[in-house]
Amino acid sequence: MYKNLAYLVVILSLLFVGLIVSFFSIIDGYIASQGFRTFLSQKITEAIQVEGSFEPLHLQGNLLLTDKYTGRGKPSSPIESIVGSNIECQLLLRKIFSGFWYIELLNVNNLEVVFKEQLPKELSTGSPNLSLASYNETDSPHKEAFYKNLIPTKVELKRVVINNCTLKWPKQIVGGGKLDSMSVELLKSSGTDMWTAQGKGGHLTFGSLDPLTIKELFLKIFSDGLYISKFVVVSQPHGRIEANGEWKWASKEKNMELTLDSLPLPLFLPASWKGKIDGDINGKTFLSQSPTMETSLEGTIYLKNGVIEALPLLASLALLGTTNRLPIDIGKANLFVSKSKTELSNIEMECKGKIRIEGQIEVIGDQIYGKLFTGINPEQLAFMPGAKEKVFSQEKNGYQWTTVNISGSLQNPKEDLSPRLTAAATQTIKESAGQIIQSALDFIKKIQKKSPSN
Repeated sequence: MYKNLAYLVVILSLLFVGLIVSFFSIIDGYIASQGFRTFLSQKITEAIQVEGSFEPLHLQGNLLLTDKYTGRGKPSSPIESIVGSNIECQLLLRKIFSGFWYIELLNVNNLEVVFKEQLPKELSTGSPNLSLASYNETDSPHKEAFYKNLIPTKVELKRVVINNCTLKWPKQIVGGGKLDSMSVELLKSSGTDMWTAQGKGGHLTFGSLDPLTIKELFLKIFSDGLYISKFVVVSQPHGRIEANGEWKWASKEKNMELTLDSLPLPLFLPASWKGKIDGDINGKTFLSQSPTMETSLEGTIYLKNGVIEALPLLASLALLGTTNRLPIDIGKANLFVSKSKTELSNIEMECKGKIRIEGQIEVIGDQIYGKLFTGINPEQLAFMPGAKEKVFSQEKNGYQWTTVNISGSLQNPKEDLSPRLTAAATQTIKESAGQIIQSALDFIKKIQKKSPSN
């Protein structure tokens, strides 16, 4: 009897092992099929509105592997293209019996995302909540009832690691740029739609600015937007930008605070201005957008350790006969940047005892416009005939003042002070010459009157 029972246990054990082997053979066969690749591609489409395909998949232990995924954004997606390579999914296989493809870890070695030049008017705002969408069973290669009950039709994702992430965006977004070589890790918060993300390393480039190095990134992603807890980038040879705030894409609202700390001024200057003025930028700015207002950046910035190297006319006047460098003791302005213009208002710049400048400058496209109320030490004006009397005619706070108008291109701006100084000097010299001649004639007449008659 015991012998027969032992045989029965062995037979049942073999049957059980056979069932398990058969089950995973079915799973392995299904994973290698086009139907499963289509299933995963549909999940990505539902999550981020990108249509694409995977290269052949295969199961190795509990790892699901593929060499590449390639996709292109649908009309409703801001994404132009997306390419991922060397992709590994670490599966929790026991969850298959609960009807889930449960991915403990999705590891992507390289990921590149390119955003469209023309963003759609109505963006898809869905969150990548892969556990909610169901697979269309008519697309399955296993249409029999047995397979319907056996093959999971839902996906849950716990953690994502991207070893080398690259993002590229067009000029319409903050002048164009890219983020490259950053490592990113995302973790799904259980029972919510929230993902926490952190990143480090890599480089960030905006427009024509020199690359910034990413030091740290911490953020939370929700179905309707994201919250940046901390985002720090550093520049060379020194300086950093720290950002925090929120971006709600569903309501098209942005509210972010950016703190600038000892950023080299040349980072933000056109090529033709570099080498002419230097210093470090500090300050606090705010990036905002609402459904009724375009994206804008505004705040107050300060210039420390400022110096003008290649002296324009104003600086030359301030240092006439002394040196070829103008140190800036005070540098301050209110900054406003939007898609249409950049404006510096309430400008205060001073080299104490030499020159002080107040006013505003506006840049639209590559054109610059400005009105600068400029004060010069009166002692310096003594070298310029007529400058004090005819141009810098207003006296205030120890300076002689005049208004200087700026216009032209960023590469070659013009000012209206030079012709005014030239005209004043010419007129003064003529007047002086006339006075000298008249004085000489008067002197001759006096001499003639005093002379004895012949």
